[in-house]
Amino acid sequence: MKIRSTKINTVRKTLTTAIFLLTVLILLAAAGCAGSENNNEEQQGEEESTVTERPAEGNLIKVDPASADIGIWYSVWYKYDPEDPDDVRKNLWKDWDIRYEPILPDGTYGLYDSGDKELIMFHLKELTEAGIDFIIMDQTNHIDVGSGFISDRAVAVAKCIQEWNDAGNKPIRYCSAIGAIQWEPNGKVIEDEVVLLYNRYLRKDWGKSYYMVDGKPLLVVYGDGGEQIWKDYKDAGGKSKYTDNFTMRWADNQSRPGYYGWAYDKGTQQDENVMVVMPGWDNRKGHTPVPRNHGEWYRNSWKQVFTAPTAPKIIVINSFNEYAENTGVHSALTEYYGDDAPDLYWNMTKQYIKLFREGGWFDPDNNLPES
Repeated sequence: MKIRSTKINTVRKTLTTAIFLLTVLILLAAAGCAGSENNNEEQQGEEESTVTERPAEGNLIKVDPASADIGIWYSVWYKYDPEDPDDVRKNLWKDWDIRYEPILPDGTYGLYDSGDKELIMFHLKELTEAGIDFIIMDQTNHIDVGSGFISDRAVAVAKCIQEWNDAGNKPIRYCSAIGAIQWEPNGKVIEDEVVLLYNRYLRKDWGKSYYMVDGKPLLVVYGDGGEQIWKDYKDAGGKSKYTDNFTMRWADNQSRPGYYGWAYDKGTQQDENVMVVMPGWDNRKGHTPVPRNHGEWYRNSWKQVFTAPTAPKIIVINSFNEYAENTGVHSALTEYYGDDAPDLYWNMTKQYIKLFREGGWFDPDNNLPES
């Protein structure tokens, strides 16, 4: 009997253990399912959170961060004598009937002389804070035109840039654009102007701040057909001793992809090397103007940059202060061209540069990018 009782107890213990283990497995399975559901809910919540972070508007364009050197055309020809403002010989603003009053270093609006050091330093501060890397000094109406009044002011700007950089500020560079071939379509004219540039800038202390492309100082040549003019000159055995020291680039009025300017009346052209953006254009000489339309043209110009298959290596803005042909983006008052805020285009410029470099969302229907 003892032996039989032990067997029964053993069977009972075995069944009890099996039931206990089965119960534990059922509980563990239930807990696993619950955990899986919780994980799925958390994951779904994360996905929903990510989706809700995207802007609701369907027309916004995603801009990925990119890098490029950003340059801007810069006018160096403004003569102005506040003691004799009515003398057109001393006041280019009046002589050219320029209908803008740009912002001055003290925050007021008025006229200035391009050679004024305080004014130049103010511009350099504005340019570097906006994220601009180099300026293209416009000397396209002959380097020594008007007894050298443009050249004198260009050299003053170059000296100030070198002083600015030497002081440890955020660096900025400069280069020059020439254009005598507009009147004398011959490659020798290019070489002759480059000799002047080389001696006035690169052989001076301020030549250290000259902007370089492909290991050489950049030279922009303006004039329709300039690239072919230079090729023909070279093919004919023309001398290019000084020009060979530069990286040559071109500008004209044909809206060509990869050129550095000028009036892109057909809109900004996408190019992996360089793209030009501008707010509008009106040289008041009979050509069909490119209306600004309260920032619409400028916004569409940058849209081409933001949607390019490959981000350009260089972006060129036309222009900082070319008020004579109405391409300037720096803050200025003007009644002639509507009632836009004086800093509209400068704010657009700063925010679009930031958007290009940091990424974010571009609204093609709004002058300013999404913050």
